Amino acid sequence: MKRITKALCMVAVGCSLAFAQTEWTTSRTGTHNGYDYELWSENNAGTSKMTLTGDNGSGANAKGGTFTAQWSNTLNVLFRSGKKYSGTQGTSGQTHKQIGNMSIDFDATWSSPDNVKMLGVYGWAFYAQGSIPTRDENNTSRSFSNQIEYYIIQDRGSYNAATGGDTRSTVKGEATIDGILYEFRVCDRIGRHSLQGSNTNFKQYFSVPKSTGSHRTKGVISVSKHFEEWEKAGMLMDGPFYEVALKVESYSTSGASGSATVTKNLLTVGGTVNPNNFALTTNVTPSGAGTVTRNPNAASYAPGTNVQLTAAAEPGWTFTGWSGGATGTGTTVSVNMNAEKTVTATFTPAEGNTTNLIKDGNFPGTSLTTNWELHTGEYYGNSSATASVSGGRATINISSIGANAWEPQLVQPGIALDQGMNYTLTFSASATAARSIEILLQESGGEYTTYTSGKFDLGTTLQSFSLPFTMTAASDPAAQLAFNLGGSTENVTISNVSLTYGITSGICLKNPTASAAKNSAMRVLARSGSGINLKFRAAGSGDAVVKLYSLRGDVISSARMRTVAGRDYSHTFGSAKLPSGFYLVELRSGGRVEQARVVAPK
Repeated sequence: MKRITKALCMVAVGCSLAFAQTEWTTSRTGTHNGYDYELWSENNAGTSKMTLTGDNGSGANAKGGTFTAQWSNTLNVLFRSGKKYSGTQGTSGQTHKQIGNMSIDFDATWSSPDNVKMLGVYGWAFYAQGSIPTRDENNTSRSFSNQIEYYIIQDRGSYNAATGGDTRSTVKGEATIDGILYEFRVCDRIGRHSLQGSNTNFKQYFSVPKSTGSHRTKGVISVSKHFEEWEKAGMLMDGPFYEVALKVESYSTSGASGSATVTKNLLTVGGTVNPNNFALTTNVTPSGAGTVTRNPNAASYAPGTNVQLTAAAEPGWTFTGWSGGATGTGTTVSVNMNAEKTVTATFTPAEGNTTNLIKDGNFPGTSLTTNWELHTGEYYGNSSATASVSGGRATINISSIGANAWEPQLVQPGIALDQGMNYTLTFSASATAARSIEILLQESGGEYTTYTSGKFDLGTTLQSFSLPFTMTAASDPAAQLAFNLGGSTENVTISNVSLTYGITSGICLKNPTASAAKNSAMRVLARSGSGINLKFRAAGSGDAVVKLYSLRGDVISSARMRTVAGRDYSHTFGSAKLPSGFYLVELRSGGRVEQARVVAPK
């Protein structure tokens, strides 16, 4: 078999040449170390840069068709690297079956506030002459070209492009590939730009993970398995094959922005798809807490193959064990491939882990960074607001509001939440006059499912708040934090936004249950010069113990209180002498343990 590297992109109009330079800033195509690259930016709007970092895909440490990308104030922008096989007319060339089995081993990190974005396999292929469709997805007679634009999505924004199209989107089937359940869809593109020019009609094929919890930014993609399953579902791809690649794409009418780094993009081509092989999928939870390597490394394995998996924790994390297709607590485990298997490596926060899942929560600079979005206008009740940033604080100046709490709204998307993990959200806020705001961690799109929420009363002095919770829903790799600022036009100032993992060793002797976290009556408030105040409703009669810890686990202060079940109580830790910084508050009442992290402001 032959290994080669790739990445993908939509059709672009630009120059094609072998080049010496490795950085592009306008739309163009070219080859680098034997791989086909493309940067395409609609109308070359805004600024975009693609740096080609790939090698030839051979050797023990090969990385293949890698690249970095940055974009700002663009419209539709695409970055891809891959391999092209035929001409753009589809009249001659090999089919994908004749080319051989294709798989991509990839690893990427990317960040963009745009809702319309995707990371995954992309390319074009053609129908054989007798297979060209004659009807659209509404079953209306229509002429089509022989072109097929296809996507195998691995990660995306809240908008699912597979549900679009110019007529309708049709679900053709589903299948589990590489341990991920994909939905197959076909869409029509009518009068659109294509390989063969403008104003053409063609079909789009999509494989999209049915669960957002299956989104990923690294792993092995069995590309030919998708083609095989598409054919079973009636999605033919029986003509010449044009290309396969890995693509990063983003779109926004108000100016797209973001960045991406592809550190591995190895395409293996050759041989045939062995229907008797089994796929092995490895996951890490929480996302980013560690890595799993496999030996041998392959997209699928012959029955009976033993695969060695090794888990490695990132700094601040501890490996705790395997689940799914493997068990045990050792960092290395052997998996016998007698069936398709999914194996998950679980990690827990080590003592002192202060990982902050919020980006730019200290509001650097003089304006909101691209990690934050201020939602106003037509889709937000025609609300009106602006943001100003100074001294590590963001002030939302509200001119008008809509009828709903989220009109207007300050949002940070792209937050990975893992099922079963404990989290604490902390932030400081004030207003120009007394008012309340609503905070949610929720799904970013779809039904906007709420994972946790709280309502907080603000005063004119900056105060610190906390919201502990357990993620009881299925893991969401792209949730959003929303500050709902409707209901009042008083301006709101926000700072020190932090989302950290719950402590599972040292301080924490007993984790709260999901129902306890959901129904928590504990609220923590920190005011500059006034210490940290804990208010709670007693879960039972008898002694309640409250403690204040440093994040190293040192007890700073504690108190024991006689309580009556159902009554409200209050206790204040410290005074003006309490140093600013992070603390943990613990309440033990009625057999229940609750904790919250809090920031004592300066």
